[in-house]
Amino acid sequence: MRLIRNNGRMPGLDQTAVRRVNTGVVLRALADADADVTLQELVSATGLSRRTIELILGELAADGWVALAVPTVSGGAGRPAKRFRFESRRLVVAAVVLDSHSAVAVIADLRGGELARAAVALPDESRDPALTVALASDAVRRALAEAGVAPERLAAGTVAAGGVIDARGVVGRLVNAPLWSGFALAAAFEQALGIPFAAENDANLAALAEHWAGASIGRPDSAWLILGHRTGAGFLLGGEIHRGPRGTAGELVESRVLNLHGVPDEAIRSLTSPIEADRRRAREAVVAAAAGDPRAVSDARAFAEQIADVIDVLTWTIAPETVVLGGGLEVGAGVLVPLVSEFLRDRGTPEVELVATRLGGEAPLVGAIRRALVDVDSWLYSAPGAQPPRSSEPSRDEPRELRR
Repeated sequence: MRLIRNNGRMPGLDQTAVRRVNTGVVLRALADADADVTLQELVSATGLSRRTIELILGELAADGWVALAVPTVSGGAGRPAKRFRFESRRLVVAAVVLDSHSAVAVIADLRGGELARAAVALPDESRDPALTVALASDAVRRALAEAGVAPERLAAGTVAAGGVIDARGVVGRLVNAPLWSGFALAAAFEQALGIPFAAENDANLAALAEHWAGASIGRPDSAWLILGHRTGAGFLLGGEIHRGPRGTAGELVESRVLNLHGVPDEAIRSLTSPIEADRRRAREAVVAAAAGDPRAVSDARAFAEQIADVIDVLTWTIAPETVVLGGGLEVGAGVLVPLVSEFLRDRGTPEVELVATRLGGEAPLVGAIRRALVDVDSWLYSAPGAQPPRSSEPSRDEPRELRR
């Protein structure tokens, strides 16, 4: 906030700055409300005067941020109080998830509500990062069109992908995909779409999603875990993603000590496979184990012991309050969670809450939405009249590899 000099007297507040702060406070109150609000409710929520809020609402309405809600019919006497609605579609964000076979793009409003999505199959050449970004960016454009949203209202985006990704959105390493090493993933999406874009490891975003809207709400120190055909973990410490200085945190498959490289033959481990036929076989194994089939129970115990090995290491290192099993493991949670808990008790592992994801396979996508919303929050409510920052003119050309 700027201060203005006042002939040697105590400095006064710049009234433009005061109005900007107050406008941000009112807009935030509208956005955080779970229903349309009255003027009096805004007075109570913000501590501002009725007249100040009336003026601010007029400005916000002129800018398209607030609308007068249609009054509901009241059985009582008198005119119903005016109610105001936050226009959550005034700006939107994009979330993209990349996996080995497809890309999914979602457009969400400023409350995180999904407006539209588009998916694209990635050919074998998808190991080429530039082609992958080009195809995924087209999916974002198609989702925008389906949502009926003008491209200039797209404010920010986040892409979830596998592998080591640092804080700048540069891929350090992706297993069996050497072309991705050193690829500036976030910058490539910024170049393609012309908006600020973040890139995060998909497990990290899954952990963020569970903390925001899933199984670890209220648990700022938590981990999200996937094991089997796919292996990795995402960590939240103090409510923030913990990736380490080079983005390597959670890349468990890279550890030779944990020996998680190979996938044994037990069918239940295929719960996390990207191939539907494998997952179907794993679901059948879960049903058999629950019914007491000796071979299926033995396989489930072997898998649960390996999961317990990893959790035991986590509890003695980053010490999460909660570990969320996801990426397909949730399908077998009824069998696996009791077995894993038994192994942890027998080892004297520090107490940790072990739960299944509430978001299923959508967790990385929900986390990408949340990450993009955090980026918008960082500027929107401090300067409500501002336009979304633009990184560059969007390009429909295949983005070039961007290196340090």
